[in-house]
Amino acid sequence: MHSAGREDIDVRMLGNGRPFYVQLTNVRKFPSQEVLNALQDNINRTAGKKVCCHRLTPVTRSQTELVKKAVVSTQSTGYYITNNLRMVEITSENGSTVDLKKNYDAKENCKATSLKPNICRRCQVRVHFNEHDNFQNFNSANGFKERMEQLRNSKVPETFTLAIESDPNPLTSEKRSKPSTTCFLCAGVLQDNTLNSLLSICKTLLAEYDKPDAVQITLSNLDLLGVRSHLVGVGDIRWQIRSIFKWVMGDMVSEMLGVPFYQHSQTPVNSLITINFEIKIDNEEFMWVCRPPLSWDVFNFSQGKFKNAQLSRALSRASHEDIKPYLKLPGKSIQYLVTIETSPAFVGGRYTKHARDVSQTPWTKQTGILVSANVEEILCVPLKQAYGADDARMHSAGREDIDVRMLGNGRPFYVQLTNVRKFPSQEVLNALQDNINRTAGKKVCCHRLTPVTRSQTELVKKAQEEKQKEYRCIIKAEEKVTAEMIDKLNQVKDLELQQNTPLRVLHRRTPLVRTKKIVKVTARLLTEEEVEICCKNDKELSESLSNRLIVAAVVSEAGTYIKEFVHGDFGRTVPSVSTIMGNRCDMLQLDVANVTMAWPPQPETVDSEPL
Repeated sequence: MHSAGREDIDVRMLGNGRPFYVQLTNVRKFPSQEVLNALQDNINRTAGKKVCCHRLTPVTRSQTELVKKAVVSTQSTGYYITNNLRMVEITSENGSTVDLKKNYDAKENCKATSLKPNICRRCQVRVHFNEHDNFQNFNSANGFKERMEQLRNSKVPETFTLAIESDPNPLTSEKRSKPSTTCFLCAGVLQDNTLNSLLSICKTLLAEYDKPDAVQITLSNLDLLGVRSHLVGVGDIRWQIRSIFKWVMGDMVSEMLGVPFYQHSQTPVNSLITINFEIKIDNEEFMWVCRPPLSWDVFNFSQGKFKNAQLSRALSRASHEDIKPYLKLPGKSIQYLVTIETSPAFVGGRYTKHARDVSQTPWTKQTGILVSANVEEILCVPLKQAYGADDARMHSAGREDIDVRMLGNGRPFYVQLTNVRKFPSQEVLNALQDNINRTAGKKVCCHRLTPVTRSQTELVKKAQEEKQKEYRCIIKAEEKVTAEMIDKLNQVKDLELQQNTPLRVLHRRTPLVRTKKIVKVTARLLTEEEVEICCKNDKELSESLSNRLIVAAVVSEAGTYIKEFVHGDFGRTVPSVSTIMGNRCDMLQLDVANVTMAWPPQPETVDSEPL
């Protein structure tokens, strides 16, 4: 290959491209122009991200002399960001093959024209240090601050030159309009006036929130801004707008609230506020890429948005002449949507249920009417109000039927509250607990309400299947119970059950055979006095149930269906109390006496240092 000059390895060749010709010896085929066109398309498709060729065509030996003469007679034009962060248009006067940058630095054989300034100081740092060999060593908030200070000490003006103007061809137009004060590369996102305005909005929105333990920042919908660097030949900039915005805005909000700023999603704090900034950009700014002469397939018309990755690749391959007419700021300003989110708050505790007409979760008829009181609403509604949350959901270590009481030390639970605005102290939670017990104490009581972390809530989820539970049940036998039957029942220890999904829950549970364990059974017959109390002093009924009522304490593995263990569920639970005693039995009353679990746990110590 022979070309009209050459460029260094770190210099790009843009514009209409460098003239060249390829000399082939001892050829055996003579492809047509159509074959050359197909070959050109294939080259551009396979190597288009780095090299493209244009207008491949056969030439004669005499015509190749034009390329040789062009090496010493033709002018070259390029664009260069100087050491003091000014972008200049350089024209080589004598066509020298020496690097244009070297010509400019030596002030020899070239003419340089400064372009008008409108790149903000933070984007100057992004561009100036983009090719730095040790970039990864200072790709951090502190590293960026150091480079900002380094730039500030170099006395570089607040903005530097890029070709952004309102006229259609700003690089060649003699009439120069007043430059815009908005940075072209970041569209003002990183400029102080934008950041201060957004901080004022944040201050207004945060007024209804209590002071959190820490704060986070997110910025979305930035892809279209990222491709602006391709329009001026800078290419991909490794220092992303999103990262710098989060560093700068995060420090500003952190100082305003007096709390640490965390960059990572996993934070060791209980109350975390996340401020979301979403950029609204009019797609019309880049719609020219879909129209002739470019006609790139980079816009998803069904979704109404750009294919950002394809757009970035297309702009990186475009020649400067293609995009030169579009080097101007958008006609419409960028809009920002600011929303506040808080990390979910978790409150743990235990509850006891003393009534047999209270469900754990809301029950409704087909008409949508609530049929009974429920534990979830009794606990969640006051907590939701106390935390100023948008929603509250209760999770517990298992559940009991509506006709089963929860006694003993109570069932472990936690309430998850989303988008909370208040962070009440332990004293406030204690007062709230007393109020719940005072108003709903005849049916439901809660104990030991305390804030817990997300990681601690995993203990409750595991307890549903791993912990043991103690039950107290009143069993009615079909025939009179003998001492031998009671002895058989008391001998049950570590008994393995095969439980098919009960018929009563088959409509909402997967039909499976579950292996469960009965750890221990302690049973005895009710005395005559206890039978009379159960029958409310009905002598006839008392006599009919004499020696037929059993009180049993059952310790079982979590998840065991105790009712089915008693009556057998038509043979779907094997063995059962009925088969062990040889006497058909049924459950009259069932209480959960204890759930073995240390809950809520002790408060975790929180590291207040930001990540």
